[in-house]
Amino acid sequence: MPRKEREEEIKMEGQRSDAARAVHRSMHGDHTASTSKSCQFSNLPPSSPNANCLTDNYKKFSRRATQRANGSYPRASQRKSTYRQLMMKKANAELAPSGAAERKAEPGSFRRASISVLQQDNKRPRKPSRSDKNSVKSPLASSRSPISSLAISNESDDCFYSTHNFFFNLKSFTQPSYTSTQDSNKQRSLRISVSSNSSYSDSDSDDDVSPRERDQESSKGFKDFCVKNIRYATIGRREIEIAEQEMPALISLRKRASQDKPLKGAHIVGCTHLTAQAAVLIETLVMLGAKVRWCACNIFSTQNEVAAALAENGVPVYAWKGEGEQDFWWCIEKCVAESTGWKPNLILDDGGDATHFMLKYHPAVFKKIVGIVEESVTGVHRLYQLSKTGKLCVPAMNVNDSVTKQKFDNLYSCRESILDGLKRTTDVMFGGKSVSVCGYGEVGKGCAAALKGMGAIVTVTEIDPICALQACMDGFRVQTIEDIADTADVFITCTGNRNVITRKHMDKMRNGAVVANMGHSNTEIEVSSLKTKDLVWEKVRSQVDHIIWQDGKRIVLLAEGRLLNYSCSSVPSFVLSVTACTQALALIEMFNAPEGRYKQDVYLLPKKMDEYVASLHLPQFNAHLTELSDDQAKYLGLQKSGPFKPAYYRY
Repeated sequence: MPRKEREEEIKMEGQRSDAARAVHRSMHGDHTASTSKSCQFSNLPPSSPNANCLTDNYKKFSRRATQRANGSYPRASQRKSTYRQLMMKKANAELAPSGAAERKAEPGSFRRASISVLQQDNKRPRKPSRSDKNSVKSPLASSRSPISSLAISNESDDCFYSTHNFFFNLKSFTQPSYTSTQDSNKQRSLRISVSSNSSYSDSDSDDDVSPRERDQESSKGFKDFCVKNIRYATIGRREIEIAEQEMPALISLRKRASQDKPLKGAHIVGCTHLTAQAAVLIETLVMLGAKVRWCACNIFSTQNEVAAALAENGVPVYAWKGEGEQDFWWCIEKCVAESTGWKPNLILDDGGDATHFMLKYHPAVFKKIVGIVEESVTGVHRLYQLSKTGKLCVPAMNVNDSVTKQKFDNLYSCRESILDGLKRTTDVMFGGKSVSVCGYGEVGKGCAAALKGMGAIVTVTEIDPICALQACMDGFRVQTIEDIADTADVFITCTGNRNVITRKHMDKMRNGAVVANMGHSNTEIEVSSLKTKDLVWEKVRSQVDHIIWQDGKRIVLLAEGRLLNYSCSSVPSFVLSVTACTQALALIEMFNAPEGRYKQDVYLLPKKMDEYVASLHLPQFNAHLTELSDDQAKYLGLQKSGPFKPAYYRY
């Protein structure tokens, strides 16, 4: 025999021997190892399924080794094509109706069809094996693993050799079972809604049913409330507890005044944003001896789970997120109207809606009011109008213009919440964007500073020359809304006025312009002018609407022109603690003041109370005040305990 042919024959024999030894080792273990580590299948009876599988696979591996040695084994691409054809045939056989002709599967539907077959196969009952009983399964695990076997079989044979022992244990291996798309989406929506500001009830199956049409009762039998769903009370209680950790002043006020009960006998009508922070204030007022009835001042700002927690705790609450206009006034009516055991004598208002509703529809009840506490620019403006026309027949406290409200809530709170609200709703990058901030009061200052810090090019519109000069000194351009309507990318209103941005301005805006409100109500943006037949409203996500013009231009309107920070973002609890504590002290002052101290007019919070509120929050920062000496106090003409600034001082 020629030398060359002899060398090729020796080479082929060596390849056969190597392949056979590899198969033998994979099937029976390494003979060089100890006897205790021999193959676990060596003593199986011939009738065992594992033994049959062992024999079949040994024959298959031997055949493949021989084919590889003589070069007749198909290429990987050919093997995959053959496997794909087999799976398509199986899919057609399984999917074809009984008695119908076999359908031809489309090439692109191979993976979908094979997965469908495997899912159907996964549902077939199977007698549990011993390995199933010994295996540890997750609650979402299935009893079979067809997907694993599919993945292994679809690989090359080299991969199959290395996973051979794993293949025989597939029956004891578990895989997560499949969940329908509808169920998984529902579970996902539940998870998202808890963590986001959008209320937990966004995923409620009863969303189409108005809370007014459902009879609800707390676990204690309490029924004097109307919320989205009382079942959310547990989640709401957690939200309130989290807020309490960042509201030290109210907790301190509870401890100091809970024994004296300074609000015993007070019947308070509350109309504010119903959030976790407001709930801490409400429960503080109750601990101080007051009886309360509460409704929301904004149809979008209510946290449904918090309202449910208050109702579960026995607080009459009439509020839910997404109220209609009739629902809004119905809720106020349920709080201000007299009933058995309920005669309101104090009002805590935000925006003046409860005050004006009571004055218009319940004038006899309004005359019995001891005092009104108002915390918003809009509400204070309406009070001054009533006072000017002689219709304000009760004293009112202007909390909005107190130092603690102006410098902390209006400035610092808006500075943080404006970015959160815009990012959650628009996903816009503000670096290099042109932003128009309408109004440069404390709210406008906070918004402009935050947007400037993000790299936006901020322009301010202002009617007050003093505020306009402040904006210029802070590095902002001051222009009119008409000058920048067609160039700005984002418009933020912070004035407390009405029709700051009109339809005429929005007609000039560029495509994709974002319009939002940080003032009050939905009057700063002329939203009513957008509800015409020539414009199309398209809701793209919660609190985000696209207003589409006939030429295809669209602007992005956030929260339907209502408060962005309460509707679309979270407001820092610590800053709101300052405002809430101010409101509580104002209510205590109005209720306990000697008769005649306050006339039928609008008053500012005494400076001493402002300083007291600030002092309650200093321990949170481990801050220590310097005490005046007697000589220093005499020199300044002050008392050592304050107040330290005159009423006209501007901080």
